[in-house]
Amino acid sequence: MNQNNNDNIPLAPEQCVTGFGTTLIVAPHADDESLGCGGVISLLRKFGQNVYILLLSDGTLSHPNSKEYPAEKLRDLREKELLDAAEILGVPAANIVFCRYKDRNVPSVHQEGFENAVKSISKMMGMIQPQSIFVPWRRDPHPDHQAAFQLINASETSNAKIYEYPIWLKELGNEGDEPSQNESMPFRLNINSVLAQKQEAISKHRSQIDGLITDDPEGFQLSQEMLSQFNVPYETFFISK
Repeated sequence: MNQNNNDNIPLAPEQCVTGFGTTLIVAPHADDESLGCGGVISLLRKFGQNVYILLLSDGTLSHPNSKEYPAEKLRDLREKELLDAAEILGVPAANIVFCRYKDRNVPSVHQEGFENAVKSISKMMGMIQPQSIFVPWRRDPHPDHQAAFQLINASETSNAKIYEYPIWLKELGNEGDEPSQNESMPFRLNINSVLAQKQEAISKHRSQIDGLITDDPEGFQLSQEMLSQFNVPYETFFISK
């Protein structure tokens, strides 16, 4: 798939995040927050903005055959990795919400449990009152990523501005998955000053990167090619028109 060419999109200066206000980062899995939004999170904290992270899934299908890390232990490991990454990015543990929906089964619009999930998220929104929300691109090619967008789209967000971030779009997307000019406008943020911080946060997700779990050879690992996509001095988001 040829993703829209974003090379000609002007870079927004890092100071623009001061207008984002209290921000919610919606991560389907532990590592999505760092891969897709590590730069914007770092900049928000650099400029004193409040950031919350909502982790939707328990992440237990990344290594389903591991005996050393059965589901509950793997869930705890991945949550600890997120806490470590968040600390690097400047987000306190008290600002992280763990939903623990089953991996690859985050409630989507036609599934049982969707309405209850929407009510729960809307209640959290009422407490946090985010002014900006970052959520995976609506057609990012993973069921949990698409469900994440559907949940936020159906929740009471009090007119928060929604920014959609791609994770798997370039790697796995098919024709028609990419944003069209009619539905969204790309926004590209300069994160050069915090790129090292973002990379350090990504490195905390060791179970997904460096072979920490050795007894499930078919377990998930982010490829170096995939990781290189996120080692660039900008982040691209999509804003609905």
